[in-house]
Amino acid sequence: MEAIQKAIREEFQKKHEFVKTMEEFSKMKTNEERVKFVLSLPVVQQHIHLEDYDNGKNSEESCHLRTEGNQYFIKKNYSKSLKLYTASVLKAPVTNMYCFDKMETKTETKDLELANAYANRSAAMFHLKDYAACLWNAELAFRFGYPTENHYKLHDRQGKCHRQLQDFIKAKQSFQSALKSLEFSTLDEKKRQNLCKDMQRLIEEVKIEGRNLDLENHMDEEQRQVVNHFHSDLPQIDKSSQNSVFLSASSTVSLRESTEMGRGLMASTDIKVGDIVAVEKSYASVNLPEREQEYCSHCSKRINAPVPCQQCSDVAFCSLQCQEEAWTEYHRIECKIIRHVQNMKSKLGHLAFRMVLKAGFPFLFKERSNFCKDDVSESIGYNGDGCYDSENYHALYTLVNHGDKRTPEDLFNKAVQTVYLLGCLELTTFFKDCQKGQEMDAKCYIGSHILRQIQMLPCNAHEISEILWKPGDPTVTNSIEIGSGAYALLSLINHSCDPSVVRHNYGNICVVRAIKPIKKGEEILDNYGALYPLTIREERRAKLRPQYFFDCNCDACQLELPLYFDIPDDVPVFKCKDCSGPIFISQDKDLAEAECSSCHEKKDLNQTVMKLQESTNGYHVALEQVLAGVEMQAALVVLLKHLEFLTVHISLPWRDINNCQEAIKQCFATQANSYILP
Repeated sequence: MEAIQKAIREEFQKKHEFVKTMEEFSKMKTNEERVKFVLSLPVVQQHIHLEDYDNGKNSEESCHLRTEGNQYFIKKNYSKSLKLYTASVLKAPVTNMYCFDKMETKTETKDLELANAYANRSAAMFHLKDYAACLWNAELAFRFGYPTENHYKLHDRQGKCHRQLQDFIKAKQSFQSALKSLEFSTLDEKKRQNLCKDMQRLIEEVKIEGRNLDLENHMDEEQRQVVNHFHSDLPQIDKSSQNSVFLSASSTVSLRESTEMGRGLMASTDIKVGDIVAVEKSYASVNLPEREQEYCSHCSKRINAPVPCQQCSDVAFCSLQCQEEAWTEYHRIECKIIRHVQNMKSKLGHLAFRMVLKAGFPFLFKERSNFCKDDVSESIGYNGDGCYDSENYHALYTLVNHGDKRTPEDLFNKAVQTVYLLGCLELTTFFKDCQKGQEMDAKCYIGSHILRQIQMLPCNAHEISEILWKPGDPTVTNSIEIGSGAYALLSLINHSCDPSVVRHNYGNICVVRAIKPIKKGEEILDNYGALYPLTIREERRAKLRPQYFFDCNCDACQLELPLYFDIPDDVPVFKCKDCSGPIFISQDKDLAEAECSSCHEKKDLNQTVMKLQESTNGYHVALEQVLAGVEMQAALVVLLKHLEFLTVHISLPWRDINNCQEAIKQCFATQANSYILP
């Protein structure tokens, strides 16, 4: 995209028309006018060339990849064979797709290359001891027409998986199916008879094992079916604690507005360290192009056994449910043009595009009169029931986009990007419901939505990430970006260089937890990527200003809190329980007569100091557990209690507060999107 924008600018400059064009463009006051203006420029049309392309599905390539995978499989390099079998799955043509994650009976299709690829991938999964994934892939092979004469192989493999997963009833059923399927095999009689005896033996063995099952170590059904799962169970807000207005938030959250900060969220009751403040699914999300084969294109979960799109080979999904949801919401349009969209190399441009696709042409035109201009009053973005719903496009449309602060050239470049995306849409059926003679109006109107979101997302989109870690070796811990998501509720949380909450992703669902106590009436504050222990105030402000259009004046900036290695860690400064003022102590002062420097009241700190030492001892043990990657949940309980104590009794800055917060973040991070390095 930058190359196109640069070429257009140079063309104007070559003709000495750049200044004049920017002056004319700056007269455009609405996004529709801006899009229409750029659409009318011949030089823009000359530099945007979009054509249909091949979707990448190819039977021969799929077969070749599977054959290559077989060679590695024979050599027992199951990881390499798995990658090749997966590539074969993604390349295989598909005539139909069904979602049968719950294993309902469905009509089978005959997509032989896909069925064979699934069957081979199930074999690799079995040897890699991913039994749930092996079962799932075997079932997919059946559904897509795996040859009847080979069914016994899959039934046998499924039986062995069920046996490993301690589901001896299903194991027996699978071995019985394998025995029955041998009737249709093309094996010679001797081999068939030998396999029949093996199946009968296995049936008897699992009968005995089922009777002797140790119920205490028995896996439940949910554990057995986990596939493509690289995080703990998603935390939930208890129904009794759900917010009646902000549907993704807990009842501890309410709205606050100020002239200086605009809209924000505040605590409507005291919030403890570790409490869940919000659990929000993105309205839409996109992966970085280089992550598309590793993470689900719809929910951003890591995948080791992806499901393909039925039409293209450019995306992958963690399940057929995600495949179907993506197709229904946006991918049916995006599918044939996704390479053009990705070629922009603009994740936020792609996200803006996907948001508009999800909203859809019929909805956007039906609601045309209801979309306000730049109103950001307290009630804006709420649905008809007075709720702020993260799945409601209006909530995202009304987020601040700072269009009034952007330069004409910046807006022009974003309008060029919009016109490029409109060109992509013209290769699809997106405008099929447009009335004849209204084509230009429709393009400008849809373009205005894309342009608005392209302006909004740089200051409101949130990164979707994953932690890569190795228990016992914290030096290799690293957080990687998967993509970006549009979150209506999270976008209402303002910034602080010393935030009160922390975010973690479970797929593209974001869980927000308190990282310090938040008192009733205090604002809930997130961090936009500039933490005070890591960079000085001037650098933080310089980083935030061009993207978010404000100079940070949070408490950390006002107090000019020091960088991490300058934060004291020898003698703490205690906090007065009456006025929160600092209480300084030293060896030559009586702890029973410690004086607050603000209110000058005398305080007896003997019990507080004793409790601090006791809490710190437990904290050091918990910190070692976190660094070693063992007993993380037990360590988390200790860390949360210690941080609660520190924030009540110790004044900032104090290094143990920062260290304890980071240890808590690590515990939460390993529960969310995480991958343990080999």
